[in-house]
This record gives sequence, C-alpha cells and structure tokens, in this order.
Amino acid sequence: MKIFITIILILIALIAIVILTFYLLWFIPLRKKEPGFEYVHVDEDGSVRELDKDEIEYLSTEFEPADGGRPYIKNRYSQLTPDKKICGYILRRRVPRHLEIRPIKT
Repeated sequence: MKIFITIILILIALIAIVILTFYLLWFIPLRKKEPGFEYVHVDEDGSVRELDKDEIEYLSTEFEPADGGRPYIKNRYSQLTPDKKICGYILRRRVPRHLEIRPIKT
C-alpha cells in the first residue's frame, strides 16, 4: 500500500512540474511593462522593432477565428512561422530582455 501511495505522489509531482514548466514558458512576461503598443514585430533577421500606424491598425482589427487574413501572433520569440521563418508579431512582454526594440524608421 505504501508503494502505491508513493507512486501516486510521484506522478502528481511530475504532473505539477510539467504544468509549472508550461506556465513559465508561455505566460510569464519576459520584460517589465514598457510604453508603446502591446505588440512589436520580429523581422526576418531576428531584430525586433516598433510597429508603424498601418500595422497597429491591422492588429487592432477584429478577425474571425477562421479568417485567413488575420495576423500571425507568436507566443515565443524563438517560435517559427509555418514556413520556417522567425518573423511575425509578438507581445512586447514576450520579447527577451536582452533584445533591443528598435524605434520605427522614418
């Protein structure tokens, strides 16, 4: 009986570790709150930049879930698009701290 309880406790601990790891990887902000629009853009070279007015308007538009024209929003900086590129929109708070967010080129 003691072995059975020990095995159950080990399984519960492993499940808790997996859930905690998933939470830390996907939901914890990597940056402090910063001024600016909540999304930024990761370019093909991996650099990160602010959005221009057209991109902000595009991301502020409501889309249906099955709409093929909706923007691709990354969950993690290292996540690749379906065609294996690093570029895409990402929440500002999910950009690693060591990366500089460049201002818009005028």
